[in-house]
Amino acid sequence: MTTWTNNLNPEQQQAALHNFGPMLILAGAGSGKTTVLVSRTGRLIGEGIVPAKNICVLTFTNKAAAELKSRVMAKLGETGREVWAGTFHAFGLQVLKQFHKEARLPKGFGIIDSSDSQALVKEILKDFKLADKADFDSGKLLSLMSDWRAKGTPDNNLDHDPYNIAAAWLLPKYIRRLHHLGVVDFDELLLRPLEVFQSHPEVAQRIQQAFSQIMVDEFQDTNRTQMKLVTQLAEKHENIVVVGDDDQSIYGWRGACIENILKFPNLYKSCFVVRLERNYRSTPTILNLANAIIIKNEKRHGKVLKPAIAGVGSDLPELFVYANEDEESEKVADDIENQIKEGFSYRDVAILFRSNGQGAMFEAELKRRNIPHRMTGGTGFFERKEIKDVLAYLRCSVQPNEVALRRIINTPCRGLGDTAIDRLTLFAANNKISLFESMSRWQEPGA
Repeated sequence: MTTWTNNLNPEQQQAALHNFGPMLILAGAGSGKTTVLVSRTGRLIGEGIVPAKNICVLTFTNKAAAELKSRVMAKLGETGREVWAGTFHAFGLQVLKQFHKEARLPKGFGIIDSSDSQALVKEILKDFKLADKADFDSGKLLSLMSDWRAKGTPDNNLDHDPYNIAAAWLLPKYIRRLHHLGVVDFDELLLRPLEVFQSHPEVAQRIQQAFSQIMVDEFQDTNRTQMKLVTQLAEKHENIVVVGDDDQSIYGWRGACIENILKFPNLYKSCFVVRLERNYRSTPTILNLANAIIIKNEKRHGKVLKPAIAGVGSDLPELFVYANEDEESEKVADDIENQIKEGFSYRDVAILFRSNGQGAMFEAELKRRNIPHRMTGGTGFFERKEIKDVLAYLRCSVQPNEVALRRIINTPCRGLGDTAIDRLTLFAANNKISLFESMSRWQEPGA
């Protein structure tokens, strides 16, 4: 037994003591999966089984990656810093930076976010003549194209759906525009490395040799492209450990493929499966309810959550059904006021909701009743329009690109309408010059 496994339960120890080969860790909610990942990573390094620089941990958030590295470093010191831990997109970006020539990208290529992608789609749609371009939701078109790109090809049967027709027309033009601008979108941060691995096997081999141990967190949320990337990285050595919970797969609407975790043991015949079923977070009554609900799901690995401390918490969970959002926010506020009367403090109460849009209703009701509160979440700092505008100005001043320019070309308002911008764009295309140069010669196109 090592110091890395001293405080682990038997199932957690099994997972942390695994050295080589494929392993699926089915980690129920609150079962300590992060502790297991940290313990396994630290033990592999501390016992000299694998150098820290040869370990790659793929996560879905930078926060999760930072937590893992900090906890490993807390016991190993600076050696732990050599572990590569980050998101799938951060990994793809690192590959593209290192092999930008093989990826046919300029050395200082840019990355566009979802709002810039939507702006690009709207710009290209101006040439779409089959329907009223104003009727199309650019976000829906991007989602459809993203699904096609993950599959490798558009659906054969496009039927007569306007979105399918528009997306099929738009996709090649959108990709060409990205290449022309020397930028990638979030999809290409994963797709381009896969293309490089296929067209340049020596690059794939270098990456595979660099990372002899692959670990993936929240595996139930991976999509087709991420699964291709993971299997490519582990193709030679098959030292791949994935951690996830098929009962928590809720992101199918944004591309997550539940089959990845369900079929993993079949993909790797020698796969070792460990079930983490001891829950350290919830009371027995909550776990009993959760188990009773999830057992109805036919597409899942068998797993039953058990309370780590029996007999704690006897209150049964309650379910309330409301007629509408107004009634819901009013009843929740009523319940908060009742809790305060019973002696609880406002800081003891939390309201959790699924989407930011729901928060407005609760916030309005709490303000109406003068209930002190603090809202968290919502639009991130770098997602705010004014911040994106400032960043676009900085991009244009340091490394100009057309996407950033189009964002700020009329911000603040300079009296430049769509007609003037169209003339500048056409003049640039006809004379094979950049939009920047076209703007400096604005008198010639009559803008």
